[in-house]
Amino acid sequence: MNKYKLILLLVATWVSIGGIAQQNERGNTVSTPDIWNLPPLPISEGPYSASWEGLSRIYSVPQWWREAKFGAWSHWDPQSMPEQGDWYARGMYIEGSPQYQYHVENFGHPSEYGYKDICHNWVIDKWEPEELMDLYIEMGARYFMAMGVHHDNFDCYDSKYQPWNSVNVGPKKDIVGIWEKIARKHGMKFGIGFHNTPARTWGQFMTVRYSSDKKGPKAGVPYDALQTRADGKGKWWEGMDPVDLYGPVHDKKDDPLRSPFANQFMWRIDDAITKYHPDVIYFDDHAGNSQIDLGVQMGLGFLAPQLIANYYNKSLAWNDGKMEVVVNLKGVGGTYNSFQDNTELIPLVDRSLVKSTEKIIEPEIMAYPFQTETSIAEWHYQTGQEYMDAATIIDLLMQNVSRNGTMLLNLTQHDRGHLDPEVIRIAKDVGAWLKINGEAVYGSRPFEVYGEKNICYTRNNGHVYATVFNWNDSTITFKELHSNGNTLGNVTNVEMIGYTKEMEFVQNETGLTITPNQPAQCLPEITEKSLSQNIRVFRITHDKAWVNDDDPGIRAPGWYRVCNLTTGDYNNDLTISETPGDEWRASFTGSGVKVIAPKEEDSGKIEIQIDGKTQTIADLSTNGKRKPQQVVYETCGLEPKPHTIKIINRGSGKVAIDALKID
Repeated sequence: MNKYKLILLLVATWVSIGGIAQQNERGNTVSTPDIWNLPPLPISEGPYSASWEGLSRIYSVPQWWREAKFGAWSHWDPQSMPEQGDWYARGMYIEGSPQYQYHVENFGHPSEYGYKDICHNWVIDKWEPEELMDLYIEMGARYFMAMGVHHDNFDCYDSKYQPWNSVNVGPKKDIVGIWEKIARKHGMKFGIGFHNTPARTWGQFMTVRYSSDKKGPKAGVPYDALQTRADGKGKWWEGMDPVDLYGPVHDKKDDPLRSPFANQFMWRIDDAITKYHPDVIYFDDHAGNSQIDLGVQMGLGFLAPQLIANYYNKSLAWNDGKMEVVVNLKGVGGTYNSFQDNTELIPLVDRSLVKSTEKIIEPEIMAYPFQTETSIAEWHYQTGQEYMDAATIIDLLMQNVSRNGTMLLNLTQHDRGHLDPEVIRIAKDVGAWLKINGEAVYGSRPFEVYGEKNICYTRNNGHVYATVFNWNDSTITFKELHSNGNTLGNVTNVEMIGYTKEMEFVQNETGLTITPNQPAQCLPEITEKSLSQNIRVFRITHDKAWVNDDDPGIRAPGWYRVCNLTTGDYNNDLTISETPGDEWRASFTGSGVKVIAPKEEDSGKIEIQIDGKTQTIADLSTNGKRKPQQVVYETCGLEPKPHTIKIINRGSGKVAIDALKID
């Protein structure tokens, strides 16, 4: 058999087992699976089952996420190349739109120069990932999110199931892989954003490309999405199939979750998490599927628990059996609730992941951690864009943190990968403020109320922090920090962080009133005066510094949380179990501990263990009126060293934990 016949036989064999041989831009043959005929993805074996109930019973948000509070995002891909804003890969195919007009005038008609050509001509010669990571860290970010793939369907990594990727086409670099190595080197938690969900990509982006102009000289001439592999002969994309980027022709009304793209999507996610072991994966879509957008049924629906279970189970292998990863999905309650037809699932979904919302901050304290993602300007670079200032970024961050949230901020990059000098300055100002005031942010938890006008409250290490957004060196009263509250004790000291002079203060039933003795100096190394002078943080020390039921170091899988209570409980929240055998555990250092819990009718019993030894069975039931903040167990005389306390639901009714008091 001669060499030519052998090659033909190998190609034929590959195709017969579900694969296709293609050439990349280098002219190398790339063997890829038949990505339009993949089987359903098998779920990796492990303790996490593919159901919301199963996931919610054992998942706990990892401590690193609860401590981080602030992340940096590189929302950057080939759509950045024209510098004409977000969703360019869709808008360029909509006749008459500004992006279409720009495209025709600067690149040519989309029948001749399509999105695949944008990808081909995406040059990233000014991308300096080491310098950018240094900036993200200086800005105060504690985790980093790379763009894995946007709605355009172009993978920014060495993708096994998408030949149209940044290694084969355009930059010829594994962008995600480079980001991942640099993030790890700098000690940053690493995430990947996936925007190519079936509804977004198959439903909203692909379908506008199977068309042509309705008028003008190119009327009726199909856009390049209808080109075939044969059309590439003699062109830069010879050997590659446009259908793999644009999809086979279909209608947006076709069910995205039952499409051949849905299986491909699942395999592509699995490929990326297997290669890069991300600490977070983000999806720009809903967890449920009851929302309609642009005529498309949105959401991951039944695929979501499968995808999450596969990721959680796989992550245990690279994290030595510990749960250290996070999934972000949207539409879990709120404005764009995607569980309108099955609202009973919302509490389960809330405990199975970290819900995320684009630019909409939750209106009140949330029982479970959440994320708000936002951008310093447009998501993809827009020529002439204006930037959010540093004071606004800090304001948004504190609005999130005070409600139990985290903020993910995109610093919008130019097409070639660099940032405008103004963005660098803003990022450094944010970092300088956080370097001084970070104790009110990192590792903090919400106070019993998130704030009041121009003020946000947080708690950390026994202190309450008040972040003031309009400080003007005059007397101020924190109304929510009044005496005889459920959480705040008698105030013993008030300090403005970054200000060395003593503050006069009076606490009574109307609030905590603070009077400065002299004007405060501006915070150093911040160029933006509205940030350095007007956004100041007060550290408030008081005599009721208990450990709340959700403070750092506490784990309670299977228990659920309630907050914003008005029943007299510490910090206006509780952690509750209705299932016998559920365990709540915490570590503490001290010689004594008191367990604080409410007593009410029909409550059950709890077993309390210290260092693995049972101390007592406490009955949380009572007759008559509910009794908050009860000492249900106390001990003293322990060795003053680290200890572990475990509280187990022993049945006969619902039980709740409120706080610990450590001696």
